[in-house]
Amino acid sequence: MKTEDISTLNFFLTEYILSLSERTRFEKDGAKWGFDQLIYSLAIAKDWQLIRIPFFRQGAHGTTTTKTEAEFGVDLAFLDPSKTELYVFVLKDETLTNRNWTTNNFDTDIRMAATPSLEMAGLESVRAVKVILAYNKDEDHNGVELYDRLVSSLGTLINNKVSLSFERWNLSKIVEEAKLNLLSPELLPLHLSRQFRDICVEVQNCDYGSKEWEDRVVFNWCKFLNSLLEPPIDIKRLNLIPVTLLILHNYRKETPNSSPGWIDLTEWAILAVWRCCLNTSDKPDHDRLRQITQKITVELYVAELARYLNEVSLVFTTEHGFGNTARGQLSIVNDPYLTYWHTSRLGMLALGYRDFALRDTAEIVRHYSELVMACLSANPAIFRPLIDLNHIDLFLIWFLLLQSGQPKHISEWLSELESRLTIRRARKFGGVPFIESRNRIELVAEYIATSNRPPEYTDSSSYLVLMLMEICFCLDEKDRDELVERFYRRVVCGIGDDGKKIADYPLDLMSWVPPQDWCSRILKESVYDGIAINTHHFSNVGDNQSNLADKIQDFVTQVRTRYPWQLPANIPQSIVVLACLKYGSPLPPEFWRSIVFPYATERKS
Repeated sequence: MKTEDISTLNFFLTEYILSLSERTRFEKDGAKWGFDQLIYSLAIAKDWQLIRIPFFRQGAHGTTTTKTEAEFGVDLAFLDPSKTELYVFVLKDETLTNRNWTTNNFDTDIRMAATPSLEMAGLESVRAVKVILAYNKDEDHNGVELYDRLVSSLGTLINNKVSLSFERWNLSKIVEEAKLNLLSPELLPLHLSRQFRDICVEVQNCDYGSKEWEDRVVFNWCKFLNSLLEPPIDIKRLNLIPVTLLILHNYRKETPNSSPGWIDLTEWAILAVWRCCLNTSDKPDHDRLRQITQKITVELYVAELARYLNEVSLVFTTEHGFGNTARGQLSIVNDPYLTYWHTSRLGMLALGYRDFALRDTAEIVRHYSELVMACLSANPAIFRPLIDLNHIDLFLIWFLLLQSGQPKHISEWLSELESRLTIRRARKFGGVPFIESRNRIELVAEYIATSNRPPEYTDSSSYLVLMLMEICFCLDEKDRDELVERFYRRVVCGIGDDGKKIADYPLDLMSWVPPQDWCSRILKESVYDGIAINTHHFSNVGDNQSNLADKIQDFVTQVRTRYPWQLPANIPQSIVVLACLKYGSPLPPEFWRSIVFPYATERKS
């Protein structure tokens, strides 16, 4: 996929350029971003030679000030490579209208720019002068007519020997010029372009999934995002985020991992813009920033993620489709990683379509649920969670299947998952250990590679298994009771169908209550603190209940009563689930409990 094919490019590039002022300068209250810097960078990209750059002046105390002497209408001037043509720019950040024609000196500045002095050194060979009126705002018919009348009256020669011509660069023209000549770090303001150029080079040189990608590309990209979105935030900074992403897309390596790599960078950017949006308290700005944030999320993340997953849809239906990149013992870790990465993104899309009320949501969910169901048949790695954090991936698979309205498929999936987890508890699955509860994937890899259990390896408790037992409550009573009993007896207690022990010790089922500041922290860091709750195998709840399902429901009710916690209301669920995926943070139980244990009817039977 070429950058020019991305439908969102025009919109975000236009919004960014539209938000710029006329002049770039640094003052005590911060940077003023102007499109004069953009025109300068465009000229350099065209190999034009700079003659005049009057917009930049340094004042006292190291700050820049607006230049006060007469500019004679000239804001920028350049020579073409042959030094025979002089380009004179008149810049305006106002709308070209009848009222602004004189009020904002369109007429005066164009007249003065049309009579440049050609006596200065270096202009001896000039044979043609082109005056370009560039404005990054709108226009109307009257303003364009005034411009046409003026330039037609100014003649075609200077001093009867140098040709004179005129061009008008409106917002659309500037956007097209930027697309053709400046999809590079130089499109950014000067103080940002150097840092961003280094990131572009790293994206070219590092492979997604490698240690270098995490240590260099992701680290520097997140650092850049944080510096760019430092408060107080404004519209132009937010508009610059998708522009930088589209430039990064232009720099990526053409490898099988290039698209997931670009999506990875996009996901970090999405978290950054939502974090910025939530930290803005001023209501008019907050409402506008939220609108832009949602548009960035939908058009640059949801749409492009859907495009990529549709491109690779055959992998979901191909037998061992996610297992062709690694062989031997390495595939035991690699295959579920790739499978869960892709299936969880299908679930993320289903959440996103629901959160943002997008068109054709039902059809999209049906299509993606079919891909997941095909993957359940073709890719056995989907039944191989290796660390407790894989509960997020399983939650997203479950959510997608649930939205499709196919409880039979959920029951079959959970049943197969239970069977395979039972085999692993009995240590009879080709050396694949049970789920590492402290989420240290390196220990899993060591265990598999050496067939020796590392001393730090922990598999005596599980947050994931409790989640699986709880989501069984979306099924009818018969299937629910059968599945939770199987999970409990075989996976949790380690007792086979013949009544004999298949595991050395029972599995502690762990639940969790997030801290009260979870919502304000999850978009910037992993959140593990809070209250860990041991179920004690439900022995101390539901004393009057003999049925395990009833005991689980009583447990959920007791936890909710003692530790009330609500899902965030000011941010889409898809965004916080994405944050948990990216930061490796557990997903609060209320994400599935709010579905299977509705507050209005705690009991489901």
